[in-house]
Amino acid sequence: MKYPKEFEAYWAANKKRLLQEDKEWLQATEAYQMKSGADWLLFGIPVVAGIVSMQYIPLQHELLRWVASILITIVVFALCVYVKSLTNPHRAIEDIENDVKRRAYEHFGRK
Repeated sequence: MKYPKEFEAYWAANKKRLLQEDKEWLQATEAYQMKSGADWLLFGIPVVAGIVSMQYIPLQHELLRWVASILITIVVFALCVYVKSLTNPHRAIEDIENDVKRRAYEHFGRK
């Protein structure tokens, strides 16, 4: 949705405050924090995968083994973040932010 320039300036100046006042947005952003042992496990798995993979990568050069281990760690980390996002019961943060912006525009239009 296209918004007028006046509202875009208002949104840019007040975005953080308006989002902080929205309960659903706060719950969705707090859901990504590590609060339980399962969360810590999801983020510890990539480290373990990287360390273990160094022993089993069939490369002769030490530098290539380190690079491959780092790449494996990054891929496993991305998978763990994906799993964490699947377990999050909230809507996407972008959708919530768009709803807050739409409500702010409706309120802005009434003034």
